[in-house]
Amino acid sequence: MFSAQMEYSDQVLEPFLSSETINFHYGKHHVGYANTLNSLIKETEFHKLPLEQIIIQSRSKHPKIFNNASQLFNHNFYWKCLKKACNAPSGKLLSLINKQFGSFDKFLEDYITFAGTMFGSGWSWLVEENGKLKFLNTSNAENPIGSDAHALCVIDLWEHAYYIDYRNNRADYISKIVTNCINWNFCESLLTI
Repeated sequence: MFSAQMEYSDQVLEPFLSSETINFHYGKHHVGYANTLNSLIKETEFHKLPLEQIIIQSRSKHPKIFNNASQLFNHNFYWKCLKKACNAPSGKLLSLINKQFGSFDKFLEDYITFAGTMFGSGWSWLVEENGKLKFLNTSNAENPIGSDAHALCVIDLWEHAYYIDYRNNRADYISKIVTNCINWNFCESLLTI
């Protein structure tokens, strides 16, 4: 059985994300994906597979299973990427950022701008690919699992992630999350180089 994973209280990200947003986002959407996935894979060939393998094997053949498995993974990952009062990255991640973007501030500006280009619902990822950092936007439930891109960070760009707090100002949500709530220690722990 798969579960929705979030390791902090619904108030920890205030004022950037309200407890009301987190209650709806985690309690309704995220938990719903876990419950639906568990129901869909019961007594199927996917029942005993790890979540990542379910995503890969269902991607083109079983859209309902794929969408719920992928959304469960994406949300579990999203909550791990967030932390209030985060510090700037250090170590290898900061070295890569400075090498590719010139500075952490320029990197933040580029990530905010890139995420803002996403049309419709989806996710904005920071990935490592071939030893370099790259931004990647994916639509709907899609993610980089099964590709050469290794996820380091993600921002949820579905309306349920921000609409209670930001209404239709997705740009403000992106900016506040990227500059105030990214858990850079978690992101750095995922580097493969």
